[in-house]
Amino acid sequence: MFRKIISSLSFSPALVGQLGFYAKRLRKEEVTRRLGLIFVVLALLVQALVVFDPPQSANAANSSDFVYGGLGLGANKSLNNFLNPYDSNATNLKDIMNSVGITRAEIAAAQFGSWRTPGKISWGREPRPGEVGKVIVKNASGTTVGAIHGRPMTVANGDTTIYGWIGRSAHVGWFAIMQYCGNLVTDIVPPPVTPPPAPEPPKPVKPAEVVLSKTAVNVSQGLVDASTLTAKESDQIRYTLTVENKGGTAAVTKLEDNLGDVLEYATILDYGGGVYNTEKRTLSWPDINLKPNEKQTRTFTVRLLDTIPATAKGQSDPSSYNCKMENVFGNSVTIPVNCAPPKVIEEVVPELPQTGPTENLIFASVLLAVVTYFYARTRQLGKEVRLVRKDLNTGAL
Repeated sequence: MFRKIISSLSFSPALVGQLGFYAKRLRKEEVTRRLGLIFVVLALLVQALVVFDPPQSANAANSSDFVYGGLGLGANKSLNNFLNPYDSNATNLKDIMNSVGITRAEIAAAQFGSWRTPGKISWGREPRPGEVGKVIVKNASGTTVGAIHGRPMTVANGDTTIYGWIGRSAHVGWFAIMQYCGNLVTDIVPPPVTPPPAPEPPKPVKPAEVVLSKTAVNVSQGLVDASTLTAKESDQIRYTLTVENKGGTAAVTKLEDNLGDVLEYATILDYGGGVYNTEKRTLSWPDINLKPNEKQTRTFTVRLLDTIPATAKGQSDPSSYNCKMENVFGNSVTIPVNCAPPKVIEEVVPELPQTGPTENLIFASVLLAVVTYFYARTRQLGKEVRLVRKDLNTGAL
């Protein structure tokens, strides 16, 4: 259009009006393209910040982790972050690996890599819904010091890729140690480790059999089973813990309930005579001596928050802040929570495309070049129009 007007201007001076209109259009186009250039530069700066200062999760550790905080990210990732607490037996880490039959040499030989979650079992310190196995942890003297619990990785992670150190054990075969939490991953439930020969045991007696169970009702919605409907803001949930000795001898029973996942969306309204440990996030009662066939119950109540938080899922434990209050006491109780729209989007779209900062920088650079070209072209055309109008006014054209 510009060339057509200029080539015909000498023969038809009346076209100077169209030239003026074209000049105004160019000025408006120049403003628009200048704004586009500014926004692209700002976007490029933001993307550069992601490369040089990557974001960190605000919920990157969980009490179920073998190594609290994981084995490091980027240049800080190292298998030594697992071997050091293993050598000092911090939080019984060495006892855990010995109880599943994995030696230090086998751990040290592991190589960093990745695997897909289907068919894999992840192991943590706390029980979780969907549990498929449990390993009793004993120390070097044979005393029980705890337990670890396994469930399919797809329960919390879905079908995805996980990073960590991969090795092979003579006892359990393929195994891995997750980078983000130090937890163990196996293909199978580890078979029992053969203990050293023990002295002849005394004549066995029928042991106590303590059975734990738990139920929950939504008080605010008509005392219905809380797991059958979605809990809303400010709803009151009443939990009932039951312990029963079905064996033939008495047993001292520890009454403790881990409320870490529940208290992500609620607060304790009635402790039911129990004592809450803020650090461990457990509600406990004094130990009881259960006689054969004796049953006892404990009841406590929680109240959902007035505003349900939209906190993102945990990095090391995706079942954290997943719009569910999950709790295990013998059996598992899972209560759906009415989460905010951002959490619904998170559930539907769990992961953005894996482009990465490098690909984003390349795309932004190409876009910046294109916008800069059109902006410069607009400025050049505007200058040419001004020169043509000047020559026309002075009679040089």
